Amino acid sequence: MRIFGICLLGMFLAGCAGTSPKVAWISTTKVDEFTDLQTCSVTVGSLYTNNSVFTYSNHYYPYIEVVNGDLRVGIKSGGKYSIPVGDVQIRIDDNKAWTISSSETPLDYVPKGTLDNMKEYAKNLPEQNRQLVEATYKTSMETTARAMSPFTATTGEKAKSILREMLSGIKIKYRTVGLNQAASTTGEYDLDSSLKESLIKCGVQL
Repeated sequence: MRIFGICLLGMFLAGCAGTSPKVAWISTTKVDEFTDLQTCSVTVGSLYTNNSVFTYSNHYYPYIEVVNGDLRVGIKSGGKYSIPVGDVQIRIDDNKAWTISSSETPLDYVPKGTLDNMKEYAKNLPEQNRQLVEATYKTSMETTARAMSPFTATTGEKAKSILREMLSGIKIKYRTVGLNQAASTTGEYDLDSSLKESLIKCGVQL
């Protein structure tokens, strides 16, 4: 009887594993609870169930989205607590690899209070010095914000070109890039029909 029970349990688990949803591109909608800005993204995950898709911390995932009318294509970190991404490389099939630098990443949030504090500090300086100090500080803040960003993305014609390759491609590979080295192992996903279907759901158009 015990052996029969073990066999039955094994068959049940095997059946569950066999019906797990396949890895696919999905559309996800997020609403900022302070600005009410709605953003729809197309991305992938690591763990799929019948009702949810999960991403892992310290893992990176390709994504596409439109923010305020601007197309973004890049890589973002997963999990509940996001980590900085830095420079990345993307390659679709045998096409030439794309490098996306953190310096290209669009800025959504830069702490305004710190900039205002600097302006208050610099207001008594001579005009030329004041402008130089403010410009230098602003550039430093933006550079830091991009370096610490939980996503790295490009926009404009470059983003459109990458997305066109994805839509006509079979597989995407990507990795993060450190100082004179590849900082992460290569990630890889199929570019199947679920990509186009999810882009349509998000209203992403070229």
